Amino acid sequence: MPFSEILGQEKATDYLKTLVKNERVPGALLFYGPAGVGKAKTALEFAKALNCLDATARAQGEACGECANCKAISQQIHPDVIFADFLYQARLTVKKDFESSSYEEELEKELAKQQHINIDTIRDVTAKAQQKAVGNGYKVFIIDEAQSMQGAAANALLKFIEEPPAKTVWILITSKRSAMLRTILSRCQSLAFAPLSQENIKQILQDNQLDTQYTDLCAKYSCGSIQGALKADGALALLQEAGISATGCSPQGPAAVVAELPRTLVASRQETQAVLDVLLQALHSAWVSAPTDNEQRRYTHILQQFENYKRSLTRNVSPALVLETALCSLDGLNLPLFETEN
Repeated sequence: MPFSEILGQEKATDYLKTLVKNERVPGALLFYGPAGVGKAKTALEFAKALNCLDATARAQGEACGECANCKAISQQIHPDVIFADFLYQARLTVKKDFESSSYEEELEKELAKQQHINIDTIRDVTAKAQQKAVGNGYKVFIIDEAQSMQGAAANALLKFIEEPPAKTVWILITSKRSAMLRTILSRCQSLAFAPLSQENIKQILQDNQLDTQYTDLCAKYSCGSIQGALKADGALALLQEAGISATGCSPQGPAAVVAELPRTLVASRQETQAVLDVLLQALHSAWVSAPTDNEQRRYTHILQQFENYKRSLTRNVSPALVLETALCSLDGLNLPLFETEN
């Protein structure tokens, strides 16, 4: 995909194209911004542009998308471009052969456990950074969820991004720049990625054939990211199936929603978080349009309650209990949950 197909990030992609055209590429870059706005896709596109075999495309700061290097990077099999994320880390942990009948099952279980980029993964990637390049382009090492690196992992990476060899680029991707070590931040050139517009969200969902039941509502409740849009779609389906409406919910509604939550704690917490996020945005819209001061104060009180419910999820309170309590507190409210913006 050329840079022009990465919607909503023109400022970032124009800058990267300039770097490719001028052949003045920093040794370490930090891509930061909300999750699900195209940072990883942009990093891979940048790696393609740096290694594209088509000199005409490269002179324009782009990748042709058709040469052997571009295709290999798209498939993440190019030996000089490493994309280290939780899936990459899980694969390092699962030692079975790829052809093993139990490999995919074990990989899925291991992936569900991933919370931090650990020091063994950083050691694996930095070892590859010291190997001779296979091609004549750039060696590119992309670390996703970089904010999850703990002290030892971050420190192990530090010396490699301080003074990388010529034609070696490190790209760290994060949705939580404030959680990064200052020593890491000071050695990276930062590049901001903006939240996506609702029109961008709808276009990306359509272009990638991402199946959503409530496309317009997904864009409305997406918080500017594709990840948010997909989470909102699941939350809306759950709420509608349980009979949650603009005037509250039926007596059986909260229990029906809770009954549909996943069995595992991590997945249940994520689903509850998604539902609360959608309801918070609907509550905020209702607060903005409240016709009287009394109603606005009521919505203010409910919004404060919902912020407490979200905090409870981080304190090992049962997601089912949090969600059922939150839904019960909506009874009698005029909540424009399933209304699209005019």
